[in-house]
Amino acid sequence: MLKSNKNEDVIKYLRAKDRTQKIYYSDIPEEYREDKKSIIAQRKYGIRKIDKIGFDVINQVYFVHEFVLDYNELRKEEVWKENIKTFAGFNDYYNYLEGKIYENACYYQCDLSAIEKNIDKSKMSEKTSFVEDSIDKYTISPSEDELLQYSKGEKRKKQLKKWVSKFIACDSLASLQKVVESYEKSVLYTKFDIDVDLLFWQYIFYDLKDKNRFKVIMEYMSTGYYPEHSLIKPLCHVYNPEEILLNYNYLSGKKSACDKHKRDLRKYIEDMDKNGAKPETVVFFDKETHYYCEKSSFGVCRFFETFDDLLKYRRNDLSNADLIDDIKLNYDFSKCKMNINTKLPISSLDEVKYTIKKTYSDGKFKVLQKWYNKNDLLIKRYLHEFDYFFDFASFLKGDLSNADLVLCKGLINLKDISGINFSNAGIISAFCDKFGIKYNKFNIDLKKIETFARTEECEQNTTLALNTSRELDVLREGLEPRFSNSYFNNEHISYISDLHLMHKLQHFAAKSKDDVLCVVKSIVNNIVEETKGILLIGGDVSSDYSIFELFVRLLRDELYRKRKDSKVIFVLGNHELWDFFGISFNKIVEKYEKLITECGMYFLQNNIIYKNSERKICKISTVELESLPEKEIREKLRDVRLILFGGLAFSGCNNEFNAENGIYRKTIDRDEEIRQSKYFEELYNKVVSTLPDRRLVIFTHTPIDCWQKNSDYHKDYVYVSGHTHKNQFYDDGAIRIYADNQVGYANNSPHLKCFDLDNEYDYFSDFADGIYEISADDYKRFYRGKNLSITFNREVNILYMLKKSGHYCFVHKSKNGSLLILNGGAVKTLNQRDINYYYNNMDSAIATIKGPLEKYTSVQKKIAHEIRKIGGSGTIHGCIIDIDWYNHIYVNPVDLKITGYWAEDIIYKKVYPSVLALLKSECPLMYDNYKRLSNGGSNELPILTKNKRTGLSVLPQTYLNTDIYKASREIKKMQKLSSSILTTWYEINNEHRMIESKI
Repeated sequence: MLKSNKNEDVIKYLRAKDRTQKIYYSDIPEEYREDKKSIIAQRKYGIRKIDKIGFDVINQVYFVHEFVLDYNELRKEEVWKENIKTFAGFNDYYNYLEGKIYENACYYQCDLSAIEKNIDKSKMSEKTSFVEDSIDKYTISPSEDELLQYSKGEKRKKQLKKWVSKFIACDSLASLQKVVESYEKSVLYTKFDIDVDLLFWQYIFYDLKDKNRFKVIMEYMSTGYYPEHSLIKPLCHVYNPEEILLNYNYLSGKKSACDKHKRDLRKYIEDMDKNGAKPETVVFFDKETHYYCEKSSFGVCRFFETFDDLLKYRRNDLSNADLIDDIKLNYDFSKCKMNINTKLPISSLDEVKYTIKKTYSDGKFKVLQKWYNKNDLLIKRYLHEFDYFFDFASFLKGDLSNADLVLCKGLINLKDISGINFSNAGIISAFCDKFGIKYNKFNIDLKKIETFARTEECEQNTTLALNTSRELDVLREGLEPRFSNSYFNNEHISYISDLHLMHKLQHFAAKSKDDVLCVVKSIVNNIVEETKGILLIGGDVSSDYSIFELFVRLLRDELYRKRKDSKVIFVLGNHELWDFFGISFNKIVEKYEKLITECGMYFLQNNIIYKNSERKICKISTVELESLPEKEIREKLRDVRLILFGGLAFSGCNNEFNAENGIYRKTIDRDEEIRQSKYFEELYNKVVSTLPDRRLVIFTHTPIDCWQKNSDYHKDYVYVSGHTHKNQFYDDGAIRIYADNQVGYANNSPHLKCFDLDNEYDYFSDFADGIYEISADDYKRFYRGKNLSITFNREVNILYMLKKSGHYCFVHKSKNGSLLILNGGAVKTLNQRDINYYYNNMDSAIATIKGPLEKYTSVQKKIAHEIRKIGGSGTIHGCIIDIDWYNHIYVNPVDLKITGYWAEDIIYKKVYPSVLALLKSECPLMYDNYKRLSNGGSNELPILTKNKRTGLSVLPQTYLNTDIYKASREIKKMQKLSSSILTTWYEINNEHRMIESKI
């Protein structure tokens, strides 16, 4: 990394690069990378190169597409990274390019008359797009590129056949290992990523009766080398499974690991016998190897060199076969058996359906071509993406008919559309008006738009609270900080309410159906972009049902398009009822619930929605909630990660702003409103009585003071609501009110707000202190609830659960009477044989660990905090704090000394003289962040700064010992106290030292 603090030194360094080591873009200090003189030098010395330049008429900016040369440490190769710069004015653009504005440049519809500089305008007008081909080139017939790739595939096949011969010739473990090692150095493996397992299957199926071949393959499987893990179980479906088990002697690892592998295989074979399931098979042509493959659902693969070999083996059965990529296969398939899933080569198809979609989304213009066979199976597709409108239009030869461009508001900047066909295209009315294009008019129903003065005043007074971005971690009170970053440790919950889409349409002055789509799509896309985890939509989306339906369907489509598995939960608002005068509330609920559930989302109205231990969304209906005994409801929710209760809730307890003010129009009167609120309150009280110790989200449209007289907030619950437009957020650690994302009438750029909620549950929460016999399944469910991974396949004699003062200890009693303390799936023998001894002494055992651990943990947490500040992971596990995947900090539990090291695996490690030296060498970006934070004598990083001058230039030392992991495992066991689990037992001897139970 360059040490320079002066720009002149940067230039000198770049000039000297050919005489010293090669320099890359990331080697240049960040503050100088985009400096004008530095950029000129980077271009001169080949670190930066210009690709294309021009004017973007849609966004009204000048652009420069560049590439900068960098080095990929992981792949150990040079890479060119795209770097795009935009300029609002021509002069800045001109100066950045040093006047070189003509080469590979496109100024489509740029107003050249407004440019004052002395330029060659005719030269600037030469190019109208960058694309050199059109859509005509892309048909169902094989393209030139596909034919070229097919030819290359045939060459690879010839090379692969030679390797198959080499594998088949192996007659011993040594010869097979030698060939595998040689193959993994070949171009087929290193460049084309053709897996060695194909060669293993060819070796296996060459002669299934050859006993020596079986012996060699089983010897290889027992070494644990790849591809053992992907082949050992499928082999049980090729050979006699008992023979496989007899000859499988896994050798890679400790005895316990070897025994585990053997045990897992035995269980797999037992399950095979029990299930007796027949495999499903698929057939495909592999376009990388040009072999035909039959693959079973058990993982067994058979490869065939020729199509005739495949047909002979399968007896002309091409059911579930995909031969699309075999573009040169010429065969009469009339004699073959096929099913609805069979995909034949394109040349043999007699019926083909073609579709094309032209769209603008995510800031890009897109053309998607698809071809389907007569069974509506996709057989070919092309996706073309363009950054600029001129390339998009040129590629389509001006045919933008039926294009979906409603989100491309910049179309209004076009000056001339001659030669472009916009018939039936989705475009906003302002563009149509400008160019005289006819469109279907849309008239906003003003009767469905009303602004209540009371809510408008609240909205104006709390605009600051609405616009304040906020993310919050809500953890269970008293919970120790976590010692691992698990994706599943928290539920990420986003929320928004009171979108009032009819007001948004009015503000936009929507005059066409495409205007409506533009407004609603823009909001939906923004919401989906920010969504992760669970999304709560809190009512008052629209007072027009058709607009509400459009919102829901667009939301579903966009979630699918973005491949987001977010769970969306709706409650209704009072505005959702406006369209249904004369219809009962229950019928209205049914209509909305049907729509929402049809779109794969969830509806909350006087019921409970929860996420179970398998992370699936389930429901307790209103009828069940009302009728089931509390004990039964509690048992139903015993191993549940997240619970939501809610609904519209109404305003029965609000005597100032209610049905009499017309908030439901004429659909609900005051009496019905009071009745609905009372009913909701009764259900809520039952929920509180049933689940007083659980973390719940109470999600309602109206806040608690509208449906409960006393506004009695439960301290373990989170309350999310809307309705009032009085955006407020309150969280003192006990009472939590999140009503600060009520978008309201005037805000036309809604965003999500969110919080993280601890999703841990205690499977034994209803058990009083004491000693209990439990099952192995109970034990695994408990660990699952604590978000701790566990492999527990041990044969259980008696399994004890000890619960005392909120802590747990699990002890297994063997058949000979000895007791073993459990740490996940591992065990350690205890000294005593009396289970009561361990129950009686649990408190002192916990205190023995907690005392010294707390001091150690506090140091770790401070280091982790500093690592996160500079952009690192900060995950704590045992004695180790992760910086990233390869770089870590070891905190010695004896003297608290910290050591930075790089590790490829648990054996090969490079130990650095200080953490800063590690960061400087292995994590330059984090080291830059450290320097920025520590500049000017700031004390933001006291621990990292402590040894600032220690060994920054000293080379790291190789360290192959694994002793740090032994110590780390012991600390990790102690740290499970953060999850209230005692997993190791120490006694205090006469010298007051901690002595662990013997193995």
